[in-house]
Amino acid sequence: MDETQPHSMHRKIARNVSLLSLSVGMTMLIGLALKMILPRIMGPEKMGVFYFADSFTTAFFAFLPLGFTTYINRTVPSDHGHVRDIFGTIVLVELMMAALISVAMFVGLWVFKRDAGAETWSTVMIMGVYAATFNFQRNILQKIFIAIDQVRLVSIINVVVKIVLVGGCFIVFKLHPTILLVAVMHALSEMFGLAYMMLQARRQQFFGAGFNSDRLQTLLKASLPFYIAGVLTTFFTETDTNMLSFLSTDIEVGYFGSANKLIGVFLLLIPILQSSFTPALSQALHDGQGQFEKLYKQLMNLILVCCLPLSIVLVLFGDYISRLLYGDGFQASYKILCFLAPVLTMMYINTFTGACLYLSSSGGKISRIFIVGLIINVVLDYFAIPFGMKFGPGGAGVAVTFCTFLCEVYTFLAMTRIFPNRVLDMKLFKNMLVILAPCWLGMIFYELMIALNFWQRLGIAALVPFYALLTRLVTMTEIKAFTRFLRSTLTS
Repeated sequence: MDETQPHSMHRKIARNVSLLSLSVGMTMLIGLALKMILPRIMGPEKMGVFYFADSFTTAFFAFLPLGFTTYINRTVPSDHGHVRDIFGTIVLVELMMAALISVAMFVGLWVFKRDAGAETWSTVMIMGVYAATFNFQRNILQKIFIAIDQVRLVSIINVVVKIVLVGGCFIVFKLHPTILLVAVMHALSEMFGLAYMMLQARRQQFFGAGFNSDRLQTLLKASLPFYIAGVLTTFFTETDTNMLSFLSTDIEVGYFGSANKLIGVFLLLIPILQSSFTPALSQALHDGQGQFEKLYKQLMNLILVCCLPLSIVLVLFGDYISRLLYGDGFQASYKILCFLAPVLTMMYINTFTGACLYLSSSGGKISRIFIVGLIINVVLDYFAIPFGMKFGPGGAGVAVTFCTFLCEVYTFLAMTRIFPNRVLDMKLFKNMLVILAPCWLGMIFYELMIALNFWQRLGIAALVPFYALLTRLVTMTEIKAFTRFLRSTLTS
């Protein structure tokens, strides 16, 4: 940690990371029960329907936040009272947007999947309710509460919502296990969380100013440049699942979706780091004096260090984890998991770099990057998916992983070109290769690696700390400095 930066800033980051990590850890543990039982009961084909419904609705309701998240992150951390000026206006506009998106989603489903069965149609529409409430909570309400330093409230709500979801799904499994009812429980759990957070907002008098057309113009003027970038980010993430649904079968979607959802578990640090870092980055940008650049470099290095063990675990033990969660019916997803390991690292890097660009640059250039990336992804998937299906079950998903990695690399290189300061130096390039190299080795020697038993793989994993030190991904000096900082933070 850089001693020239305010210790209070480091302490705030550490506190937020601790609270959100505890919350995410608890929700992950609670959700593991659902992740283990749902695929075993429904099987790959029904899970393919569910994954499609989740991905399709997520893509549509990516339009919901209207870019307000960036405005909140930029303005509220340094002026908590500003929430009362904007909250009523944001809520009314979001309600109107949700209604318009619901109509558009219905039309989109009719155009792209008009031959789908009643179960698929019903599941998609119910998951639309889930996607709307989820997006409004995560991108508006929670960002506001985090920005005003009420991280504890957000952490508690996330845990309670997950308990409601899992408890409700267990009742569904007991009485009448169907994908449609599982979708209903997803929607009800998020609506419960939404109702509680809106009640808290009312108690804290967020609705003080009500709707204001002039304020709306100010909000839209500041937010719309980042709106398309935010939408395209979600479309970019959901493209693979949707393209698989259009060009392959529900079973192929089930195989890829199960691997992709497991990747989502390994991405658990993204919401923690993003929510924890953004207020401090926003404050550092507001303070000036080079604080933003210093903090960016420190946090990027921390993210790279975190990526190594996550990637190694995914490569070496992905099949064990998948078998534990989903059972033997998803064996075709094991190779997909291994081949998604390089994507995992790139997603961490791109998410953090993108979040910094949202704070420090205009949204127009970011939008153009994601438009080109989305086109590249669709074109690559269009040709890769039919080719991959020739290689048997899971082949389409493996082919998609190559497309995704290429698009993530393009996105990173393009973002570094518009970053306010130079990011891609030799140290960063070297550290990226240090993390990606074991992933590529695991892909090349996948058949040999999969034949190793658990203890042999564990022995390889035990070498990771030495590998990190040998390649200077992390140094003993950095470890000692971080240990001192952590000790002082915990005792203060």
